[in-house]
Amino acid sequence: MVRKRLAAGATGAAVLVVAALVGCAVGVRRDLAKVPPREVIFDDQCHVQDYFDDVTRGRERPPALVHSDEIQTSDSEKTLGGRSTYVFEENTSLPALRRLLQENWKPLPDAVLTASQVEVEVRWAEKLSTRWVVADENVELRAAGKTIALAPHPCLTALLFGRTLFERRRELVGLPPLPMPPDAGAADRMTSD
Repeated sequence: MVRKRLAAGATGAAVLVVAALVGCAVGVRRDLAKVPPREVIFDDQCHVQDYFDDVTRGRERPPALVHSDEIQTSDSEKTLGGRSTYVFEENTSLPALRRLLQENWKPLPDAVLTASQVEVEVRWAEKLSTRWVVADENVELRAAGKTIALAPHPCLTALLFGRTLFERRRELVGLPPLPMPPDAGAADRMTSD
């Protein structure tokens, strides 16, 4: 009888520990896990086309890559995946990150929404020459001395690794060409002389 109670108590404690660990991640508000990635990109379900257009125009700067470990095959040196950390600041896409976080995750701590700098660490895999945030490991956010676990989401892939995909999307959906930044034309004229 005592053994059954101890076993039941140990099982109950294990369930609580697992539930606590799983419950530590910030939950997903908008679940796109079952939507094929091509639809997420083509339909701009993450609302990042304007962000990438602004990066191309020079109005916005992408986040800084501050650390990256890559796994490669030894025979072909093809990149298979890795772990990378990006820093978002007010002048490097922090407003775009905040908007993306608010649209897709809940509840977000105030530290993330008000910090002047947010670090995002992701594990990624490379498929079809594009990096994708893996779906089986939480994303780590660090802001104002706090570390927050986020459930993975395709919109984070879109923001971190989607620039070339959204350049192609722009062409495929027939959006008008972007005007070149003023100083890009000057650089072209200087090299042609």
